[in-house]
Amino acid sequence: MGTLDLAGETGRPRRNRRWADAVDPDAADTFTVMMTDASTSVLVVDDEPQVALMLRFSLEAEGYRTRSARNGRAALEEVREYHPHVVLLDIMMPVMDGWAFLEELREIPEHERPHVIVVSARSSLRDRAKATELGADAFVAKPFDVDDLLVALHDLEQTA
Repeated sequence: MGTLDLAGETGRPRRNRRWADAVDPDAADTFTVMMTDASTSVLVVDDEPQVALMLRFSLEAEGYRTRSARNGRAALEEVREYHPHVVLLDIMMPVMDGWAFLEELREIPEHERPHVIVVSARSSLRDRAKATELGADAFVAKPFDVDDLLVALHDLEQTA
């Protein structure tokens, strides 16, 4: 991990642009980023369109391929059809909540199952323990800092 050059001049590392760069390009050099494998796909599961859009934009700026779903049932269809490497999962959603999604995900053979990072406002110790018990690999509490989420995602990539 390190601070990388935006210009990508010969002999210097190339820095991925992030959503914050678009807001304040002059501040871009102050951000610390982690380079990612462009083949890593992430499914963003959140019923709040603004949250899903912000996450997708941030992740795509870091080189991840993304898709999104607005509830657990739609997310299961995405997992079965597109086989994402990682799922960013909200807990409180209509139709099928994150807990039910995690339970259903257990039916998929382990070697085909994506990693899961729960991203939720439900962040008590009990909620964190339940997420782990149901198979989540990491937990990021809302409201969150995008850099914290990227660190969790990067850590999962390193252990995979």
